Amino acid sequence: MAEYYIGIMSGTSVDAVDAVLCQINSAGETEHLSSHSEPFSAPLSARLHQAMSPSISDLLAFKQLEHDYSELVVTAVNNLLALSNKTAKQIKTIGCHGQTLWHHPPSIASADGSAAFTLQLLNPALIAVKTGIDVVSDFRQKDIVAGGEGAPLVPAFHHHVFARQCPARTAILNLGGIANITYLGSDKTSVIGFDTGPANTLLDLAYRLHYGSPGYDKNGHTASQGLVQEALLQRLLQDPYFTKLPPKSTGREYFSETWLNKKLNSSIKGKDLLRTLLELTVDSIVQSLTLLPHSPSLIVACGGGVHNQLLMRQLSTKLAPTNLTTTADYGIDPQAVEAIAFAWLAWCYDKRQPGNLSAVTGAQRHVVLGSKTYAN
Repeated sequence: MAEYYIGIMSGTSVDAVDAVLCQINSAGETEHLSSHSEPFSAPLSARLHQAMSPSISDLLAFKQLEHDYSELVVTAVNNLLALSNKTAKQIKTIGCHGQTLWHHPPSIASADGSAAFTLQLLNPALIAVKTGIDVVSDFRQKDIVAGGEGAPLVPAFHHHVFARQCPARTAILNLGGIANITYLGSDKTSVIGFDTGPANTLLDLAYRLHYGSPGYDKNGHTASQGLVQEALLQRLLQDPYFTKLPPKSTGREYFSETWLNKKLNSSIKGKDLLRTLLELTVDSIVQSLTLLPHSPSLIVACGGGVHNQLLMRQLSTKLAPTNLTTTADYGIDPQAVEAIAFAWLAWCYDKRQPGNLSAVTGAQRHVVLGSKTYAN
């Protein structure tokens, strides 16, 4: 019997809460029915950005931010239900990722002997009670406890959906705040996945620093007017993360304003910085393909970055002769893929099916991901 699931995702770009309604049958086949994006207000976005720095220490302010973020998720769910002509009683479960504030996986924690952890801002009890729908959340922590990176998690969903539709050696490229890649091997059962490095996160940061907040470089328009600063680009590409072998994951706590400032040794025009950072995203993705056992036969892109026309043009040029397309060609809205993935991961939780791929995250074993908060 097919059941309705809602997936909620907000990424490191900190622009909106993405909500999707899916119908998932007993085999896990997932149909995306509708979507709704609830944008962050400028003040909430600014507070989230501030909370993503390690300086936050006011517990009351933190819990207020958690409350306000979770209230926005409730609004997103209610608006999604209204536009989909569905009621809360028809929904089996919400899979809600939360807003990542800090990601400190074993690959980083091992350097100083600290505890590995990941922190997602969310109050699942508030969401469950106010929507009347059970919530599965905290998806990443169990993978970390099992020895994994806690990320990326979407490769399991990519494999579930695209292995049946795409040719062997297809790579799914997610262009979110951080870019990650899922490689479906020659037999389409072996999967490699890892974060390649920054995508929208540094581009959005540079835009805010030079042109004010809120905002982003729509379609890469400002970057298209700039010039690549080759010396800076090469310094950026020398970061050891780009050549590190998988499993690996990263986040905006690493590719941050501090990281960028350390690489800058002179003033630079905003448009030139944007153009150079865009090229960093492209070149780091292209370089990451050398970490795969074979060159991909096809690359299928998703995430907010697919709307950056300059980014997609540069990727298409530098990935040639490999063809670059988007998940839209397979009937899935590129903007909705991650939210759909967390609806599917909630289904996995309900069916007691493992949601991680140990070969991707480095976990010692496959585990059921998440914790459930009941509405009643």
